[in-house]
Amino acid sequence: MKLALYFTFPYPNRESFIRFFHGSLNHKYDYLELGIPTEFPYYDGPIIRKTHKSAGENYSENLLRETVKEAISKKRKVYTLVYYNHFKKDRKDFLQNLKSMGFSGAIVPDLLTDFFPERFELVDAMNEEGLSLIPFFTSSTPDKIIRDVTGRTDDWIYHGLQPSTGIRVPVSTDLMVNRIRSLCPEREIIFGFGINGPEIIHELKASGADGIAVGSSLIPSMETDDMDSFHREIHMLEEGVYGE
Repeated sequence: MKLALYFTFPYPNRESFIRFFHGSLNHKYDYLELGIPTEFPYYDGPIIRKTHKSAGENYSENLLRETVKEAISKKRKVYTLVYYNHFKKDRKDFLQNLKSMGFSGAIVPDLLTDFFPERFELVDAMNEEGLSLIPFFTSSTPDKIIRDVTGRTDDWIYHGLQPSTGIRVPVSTDLMVNRIRSLCPEREIIFGFGINGPEIIHELKASGADGIAVGSSLIPSMETDDMDSFHREIHMLEEGVYGE
């Protein structure tokens, strides 16, 4: 399995973000997701949602560029999680800037729900800049949409385990993994939204998931400036993902 870590950039402030980001690099993980703050992060759950305001007030494009560069130097692939409103103005410039920073691609959580007619236009625009659109699906995404979108993209897939981050409702991991695997048999599928302990990691691994993405469970440690707790949380994730 693979591990992806998510941070809303640069939460809770620039100095703390830098410390915790550097701390994360002492651990093993494959993908780094950096959320670009937005005014209305309505597809994020309550824990992630509250990070956007402070992150927006502390946002620095130069620091973002430096962060991506350092992550790449440590052999992490870097993706951004960004809402569609960022693409509405000067789309080409925005995409070229993401590429120049070193991002491999983007997850756009509201694309297939609120901007469905624009989906392939964005895929084509990203492909032109050498960026991957990471499809974001949930258990409620219709099969036809999954087939259509995966037919136009070729990187990994982000699948929401729960309705949103920080929310947990009963789910059958076997049914969920088997369904998306049957629709996308050749694709790498990373599950996020609700990964909050070793039990669910074990269930996903046993069901054949390719990896997990985690963000909400890191926030309490960052908010309280508790680096020891931060390291313990990532160590737990490492053990669950890479352990036997």
